[in-house]
Amino acid sequence: MKFSRYLIWNFVKMFLIVVLGAILVFVVIDFVGNIKTWLARDMKDVGEYYFCYLPYMLYLITPVAMFIAVLASVGNMARHLEMSAMQSSGQSPLKTLFPIFLLGILVSFGSYEMSEHWLPNANHKRLEVMETNAQKRKNPRIKEKQNFTFIDSEKASWFFKHYSGKNKFGRDVVLLLREQGRLRERYDAKVVRWMDEEDSTGYWMFERGYRRTFQKDGTVDVVPFVKEKMSGRVNTRPGDLINDRQVPDEMDSKMVRERIEVLKRSGEDTSAMETALHFKLSAHWMNFIVLLIGAALCHRFSRSGGLSQKFGVGLLLVFSYYILERIGLKMGENGALTPFWAAWISHVLYAGVASVMLYRSFRL
Repeated sequence: MKFSRYLIWNFVKMFLIVVLGAILVFVVIDFVGNIKTWLARDMKDVGEYYFCYLPYMLYLITPVAMFIAVLASVGNMARHLEMSAMQSSGQSPLKTLFPIFLLGILVSFGSYEMSEHWLPNANHKRLEVMETNAQKRKNPRIKEKQNFTFIDSEKASWFFKHYSGKNKFGRDVVLLLREQGRLRERYDAKVVRWMDEEDSTGYWMFERGYRRTFQKDGTVDVVPFVKEKMSGRVNTRPGDLINDRQVPDEMDSKMVRERIEVLKRSGEDTSAMETALHFKLSAHWMNFIVLLIGAALCHRFSRSGGLSQKFGVGLLLVFSYYILERIGLKMGENGALTPFWAAWISHVLYAGVASVMLYRSFRL
């Protein structure tokens, strides 16, 4: 038990040192790269931006930090024959390293929880802070739309002269409702508002317009209205028309699934979003897999190869892992791979590599 605590403390201490150092370097490089932007902004905006950037930095840094931490802590203990002493006492390498492996699993689950509950809002806020500078002109985050059509499904189609995502308010709106492919109703309204309800649901309120009902005999009934409540008539929600969260990094899994449903109803390609959804479930296992690779490389003392050589081999494996992961994601977004395999193929392959490396190192 004492050795397990000693092992974990060495690992955690090295992990924190690497993470803090990497975050400092990350912030300095990003700050220098955006120095012209920050000189024109208040320090409050700068502090808020980097505070919101911190979770994403941690998310990116953790896998490499896990690898360096296990290599530095366990490798150093192996170099001083501490690991050999434990094995000489009859304890297997797997049992000796089990606390580290358990910690790796916990970090992977923690990374997933952070990406679901903390990271989306932090990324959204960070991008909003940057919205008011020159980057807004390069990549505007849409808040309003003019003269656009939205096809909710085969049953409902919208046309908006103007729509504000912030106020959930539209002007000069046309809604077409179909039944079995035949146009059944048409609503023309000067104003359309989204009305929120206490149970987290809501409905569209049409104001100052006309409802046209198309009968099977060819006649059209025209009825003017001052207000018309559309509760239960259409499934369209404000987030379907304008989603203020433009990229998957700003969304949790639930939001991505909802976005996929919207795209499917509109007949749009969902490959990129489905790949992002599977990646949200698979990405966090990289922390555990690189930990296994690092442990396989360094847990046993060897005179033929020093720690620096193992570090070089390990970095080559880790960065090739990153590259294969990115290639898989791009292939998934382009439809060359199914979304599931695009997100999981790199983790499956390197989990196999890590297992083989551990098996061989434990047998020696």
